[in-house]
Amino acid sequence: MAKAVATVEDFDNLKNKDTGLVPMTFLMPTITERVGDIRGAEPYTALRWYNDGLAEPTKGKVTPKPTNPDAGTVQESEADKRKSGITIPENWREQHHLKNIALAKDIIGDKDRAFTKEQAETEIQGELDRRQRGVTGGPNAVTSNALRTSS
Repeated sequence: MAKAVATVEDFDNLKNKDTGLVPMTFLMPTITERVGDIRGAEPYTALRWYNDGLAEPTKGKVTPKPTNPDAGTVQESEADKRKSGITIPENWREQHHLKNIALAKDIIGDKDRAFTKEQAETEIQGELDRRQRGVTGGPNAVTSNALRTSS
């Protein structure tokens, strides 16, 4: 699966003219930085931090260029399409564990599989996480479906 790719040149355009560094705001804590800290970096280091999700440019925007026309879209598998059609109640954690086991069997598409209560909960939560990645555009996102839940 191809994804949009930022380049060193993109970050080179964002560097401070006086210092030659790209001001980056940290999104995740590291050993030396806290969330929100701003630190200058060489364009190639700024690119690495950006691609790793650690920091983003403080000023300006990076517009990654697609490596192909289909970049940013995910082809959903038939199994994922089937799973996306299954309604998961918002209160699924409160319902009886046998209902959750049946729901987990629907999700994996195997009515004969045996589940413990914990395994069923793990399977349901995993499906909700997969759907959420599609909404937020996280890694391995399934972008063709919205999160489907009901009360």
